[in-house]
Amino acid sequence: MPVSQAKEDYAARMNALLDSYNKVLFCNLDNVRSSQMHAVRASMRGKGEVLVGKKTMQKKILKNRAEAEGATKSDLELYRLLCEENRLVGNLGLVFTNEDVSTVREILRSHRVQAPARVGSIAPVDVTVPAGNTGLEPTMTSFFQALSIQTKIAKGTVEITVDKQVLAAGDKVDSSTATLLAKLKIFPFYYAAQVEFFFENGLMFTAEDLSVTPAVIEDSVGKALSNLTAVSLATGILTEASFPHAIMDGFKNLLAASVATDYSFEEYNGAQLISDIKSGKAAAAAAPAAGAPAAAAPAAAAKQEEEEEEDDVMDSLF
Repeated sequence: MPVSQAKEDYAARMNALLDSYNKVLFCNLDNVRSSQMHAVRASMRGKGEVLVGKKTMQKKILKNRAEAEGATKSDLELYRLLCEENRLVGNLGLVFTNEDVSTVREILRSHRVQAPARVGSIAPVDVTVPAGNTGLEPTMTSFFQALSIQTKIAKGTVEITVDKQVLAAGDKVDSSTATLLAKLKIFPFYYAAQVEFFFENGLMFTAEDLSVTPAVIEDSVGKALSNLTAVSLATGILTEASFPHAIMDGFKNLLAASVATDYSFEEYNGAQLISDIKSGKAAAAAAPAAGAPAAAAPAAAAKQEEEEEEDDVMDSLF
């Protein structure tokens, strides 16, 4: 059976996109309007391209690429992940790009549109009707009663007395809820192309993986290194993470021995430190460095002198 020219052109375009870009985002286009997609295509110029079409046609193209003589590893993986595992289903649009995936997702989100709750649609978020005057006539109380919303009549209009959640994420919108939200002029849903999963350099990732940014990775690695250092120091097992701290602790011990014995070593002059302490220089320098008030330095020096005088008195007794 001959293939139409339109199908040949579509296959040529999809093959060219697969050869030109190393990332493919698979986006759910449910409730997305054509005007939104036109805006997305305009924003993606120079960054990537959007492709929509029948999934049977796309699967056939992927199969032909995987069975071709010069099939690459990416071709084989795409066919396995999308066709054999049956992921290429539903109203999915393909976004081809070489840009950072999070950047493309922000472009898609920037074109979201606020919409009313339609009968039969699935609520993507929780919807709550706030307390307050609705401006509706008392004859509309039956809508509120059907949804178990507490109301009262105030100044000839219906007033909601308590906030009421009418939809939870994943609920199917019924006719009563849709009518009520429309009369209250509540447009609770925002629709845009949502990234379901994406393919990059032979690997498939979920939308949740996009939340793992370099800052998140850096923070996690930093916490892990801190925990490793703490365990290494507590157990005495030397690791690369605890090595600088072990060297510093060893130097502090040498410094303490030097101060106590008047022994000097090349890295630090213990005798000079003792001399500075006795003369009050060390106390005067330490106080401003620690952020203490300026008056603390003379007080520390005076205290040091009193202790030295007491030592002299004790020495004279013996």
